[in-house]
Amino acid sequence: MQPAPNQLIDLQQDLINLASYRLDDRTAGGKPDPIVIHVAYAQDNQIYDNGRVISVDEQTYNETKKSRPNELVNKFSQAYAAGTPLLLHRKLADVLIDTAIDMRNRYGQFTVVMDGLRTYDSGRLLENSRPDLVEAKLLAPAGTSAHNRALAVDSKLFELIDPSKPINGSVRLDMLKEADEKGHLDDLDMKQSSRFHPIDPSEPAFRNRLNRLRAWQRASVKNNVAVANLLAEFWDDRVTGSPSDMWRVAACRAMCIGVDGNPSTNVALNVFKMNLQTLHQEHELGRLSSEDFAQSAHSMLVIAWDQIFTPDNKRQMEQVLGTDGSQPPALPDFIFHEWLHNIHDHDLVQAGFAAQSIGSPLETSENKVFVAPRSGRTLH
Repeated sequence: MQPAPNQLIDLQQDLINLASYRLDDRTAGGKPDPIVIHVAYAQDNQIYDNGRVISVDEQTYNETKKSRPNELVNKFSQAYAAGTPLLLHRKLADVLIDTAIDMRNRYGQFTVVMDGLRTYDSGRLLENSRPDLVEAKLLAPAGTSAHNRALAVDSKLFELIDPSKPINGSVRLDMLKEADEKGHLDDLDMKQSSRFHPIDPSEPAFRNRLNRLRAWQRASVKNNVAVANLLAEFWDDRVTGSPSDMWRVAACRAMCIGVDGNPSTNVALNVFKMNLQTLHQEHELGRLSSEDFAQSAHSMLVIAWDQIFTPDNKRQMEQVLGTDGSQPPALPDFIFHEWLHNIHDHDLVQAGFAAQSIGSPLETSENKVFVAPRSGRTLH
C-alpha cells in the first residue's frame, strides 16, 4: 500500500519534477510531448478567450474578474512563486503520463497540467484569498487535500488550434485551445463540474469526459495504482483518501463502461459505501487498526465487485480498460493520502527543492513538528 500512517513521503525518492520526468517516453517515436505544464496558481494575469489562455493587462484582468469571474484561469490570488515547477508523487506522475500519451495517440489531444503538489503554505494562501470558495467546496482547506501530499493532479484537455500546421519542437500553450469538457479548471458551476452531471451523448463534452476517464483508468491498471478520480470535479484525478474511499474506484470503473457510478442511484454501490463508512467510524474510535481497516475494506470491495458488476460488465471492462474485470485492484495498489503528512515549504527546501508559495522564505527549518490534520471528505 504505502508507508505506515502519519509519515511524510520520501521527497527525494518519490517527488518528481514533471517537466523532465519520463520525457523520453513522452516523445518516443518523434511524437510531440502530450503534456504541457501551465501552473495556474503561479500567475494572476491570464484569462480564457474562446478556449485559449491569454495574458492581459491589469485593467482587462480586473474587468474580467468583476464581469466574467469564471473566465479567470486562476480564481484565487497568486499563491505560487512565478516559475515554480510542477511537482508530483512519482506513482501518480506515471499514471498521468500514460494517460496523456493515450489521449494524444487515440484522439490527438494534449493534457495541460495546471496543478499538482500544493504545499500546506500555498494552500493557506489560496484559502485566505477566497474563503467563499472554500465554503462552496471548490477548494478544500489547507491540510485536508491530496494536493498537499502531491497525490492529486488537476489537468484539462486541449487541442491544436491549427492541426494542419506542422509542429516543430514542443507544443506550446499558445498553440492550443480547450477541448470541450463543459467547464474550466476550478469552474464556478460546481453542478456542471460533477462527473455525474448529465450531458447528451452526442455532445463533444460527453465523449471527452468519458475518453479522459477511461484513459485514466487504463493507466491506473497499467501502473498498478488505484485511481479514484474525483467525482465532484472532472479535472481532478487522485488516489484514494482512506480505505473508506474504495467505493470511488468502483464508481469510476463503472462509469467507464456505462454502468451507473452514482451511489445515490446505484443500490449496490450505496450499500458498499455505507459499509465502508461504518468501518471508518470503527477506525476513528480506535477499535480497528489501520492495517485491519484496509484489509477489511478491501475484502468488502471484492464482495461488492460481484454485486455491482455483472459477468457482461466484467467482460466489457476487459475490452475497454484492458484489465481482468473479474477482480478489483489489489490491496497493494492502493495509496491512502489521508494517512500521509502534508508537505510544507520547509520540507521542500530540506529535500533540495525551492519553496513553492509566493513570498516564502527559503531557509530550512529543522525544529518543526509534522502534524497531519484529520481529514474529512477531501474535495480539491
